[in-house]
Amino acid sequence: MTISSAQYTITSTRSQIVANDLAAEQVLIHVGSGAVFIGGADVTTDNGYRLDSGDQIVLDNHTNPIHAVATSGNHVVYVLVIQK
Repeated sequence: MTISSAQYTITSTRSQIVANDLAAEQVLIHVGSGAVFIGGADVTTDNGYRLDSGDQIVLDNHTNPIHAVATSGNHVVYVLVIQK
């Protein structure tokens, strides 16, 4: 099992926070500050899944890239990927 972690600063420019990795058993995303919207390559603040400061989500059997965007400012997102 391989565990990797990363920290991203999310702005109003969409950023990829998790790569397309078929071996990922779990992906944990935690928002350290601000409101961030996550989704696919076309994510916007209108169609994304909103995570507020302190929110976290666990995705099992990850198979697609995950992107994030914010309405404005700089917001910190922490990502932990657990691979098989």
